[in-house]
Amino acid sequence: MGQSSTLYEINKSDFSRIENDTSLFKPDISISYEIFEQNFSGIEFILKKTVDKNITEKIDEIFNPKQCLGEPVDYENIDFTQIDFSEIEDNSINYLNPELIKEINTVLNSISTNEFIDKYNSSELNKNGIYPEVWHDDESDDQAFNQRHIAEGIEQLKSILNRTEKNENYIFMFSG
Repeated sequence: MGQSSTLYEINKSDFSRIENDTSLFKPDISISYEIFEQNFSGIEFILKKTVDKNITEKIDEIFNPKQCLGEPVDYENIDFTQIDFSEIEDNSINYLNPELIKEINTVLNSISTNEFIDKYNSSELNKNGIYPEVWHDDESDDQAFNQRHIAEGIEQLKSILNRTEKNENYIFMFSG
């Protein structure tokens, strides 16, 4: 298993409840979700190549939202030689608000899937250290980390952003 990102669509009333107590979030309260198995870094990289340079900050926020509920753990100021790791509890939740979702969705909907996948270059992804650094051009159905895998990911992303914008909801993002 490798790195993945999951985007959860959360309705306004559930968001309001969770905003006051992040421990109330459970994946089953989400309206919908999309899991990006080991392709989110590639999607982000290609999107940044595809869009105007002044929009790349918004692209960064898709899988790395700046807004957060709860208090994130300040890992930079932890003395790992003096702490019991079981004491570290991170209940923070990164999220995208409806306004940002609309802005990002407008950008994504202006990009055709063909325009997006035309920017796919396995050598460039690997050369730039884009996780998982095993991108290739074998388009067999049983292969991942190729142009098809990236195309499926951008369609997933467009799908959840379209649904969420239509419903005027929020997105919670978790990586692991």
